[in-house]
Amino acid sequence: MGADSPEIAVGTVRGGLYVGLLERATQRTCPTANQLADDYLSSRPQPPIIVLDLSGCEWVDSTFAGWLLGLSKRMSRMPNGQMCVAGCGERCHASLDRMGLADLFQFEQIEAPSETQMIRCTTSDQPDKEELKLMLAAHEALVQLGPENARIFAPIVATLRNQLENP
Repeated sequence: MGADSPEIAVGTVRGGLYVGLLERATQRTCPTANQLADDYLSSRPQPPIIVLDLSGCEWVDSTFAGWLLGLSKRMSRMPNGQMCVAGCGERCHASLDRMGLADLFQFEQIEAPSETQMIRCTTSDQPDKEELKLMLAAHEALVQLGPENARIFAPIVATLRNQLENP
């Protein structure tokens, strides 16, 4: 964790979890965002609501996009589960669209809560085993979307599997 470690804003909006991705929606922010979502969902909120605010992001990387897809599927299996993406700018939306995801999410303009807590992401440029597993799951989700994604992301899946099997 260095000076360039990204931070995430965390708060409450609509009675649910608000996660503001301030500069990056990448593999560096995914483990922290994932832990926040896991902790929130393990408290069994009724109804479960997660808002992911991408206002500060110009683009999303494939790890974040795949993680977002996995979280969306997880939320859809929960009674009254709601997940929305807020503040998704044109370039960020284009990133999601190129990966075949733009039509799969609910996009809204939601104002950030007045009070948030800043959480520093604890990842580095050298992912550990748990982060590699998260990256693998994210890319496997992208591969399952169709042949074009399989062509693009299957080599990444193979590389991540190799890294996990041969540390």
